Amino acid sequence: MSEIMENATVNTPAEKAGETKSEKFIRLGEYRINKAIDAIGRIENLANRSAYDYTPEQVEAMFSVLESKVAEVKAKFTATKAKENTTFSFGNKAE
Repeated sequence: MSEIMENATVNTPAEKAGETKSEKFIRLGEYRINKAIDAIGRIENLANRSAYDYTPEQVEAMFSVLESKVAEVKAKFTATKAKENTTFSFGNKAE
């Protein structure tokens, strides 16, 4: 049983003691991006016309949702800075 648990954690990045936020970002970023690349590679297998039948509309729908999600996630990396600089004013200040 412990052998199964040991093998299950081999592919999972373990938290490191004393790790900085930057080091954690790099460790988890590399792990998660590599998993995403692998998953996208598996989508590529669907292009095999001898195994699958699909329409251009289905292909467009798949890539549309992927591109939308990537844009949404990318925006999260820049959105926090824009929100911090937002101020409000009525324009005419009462004296």
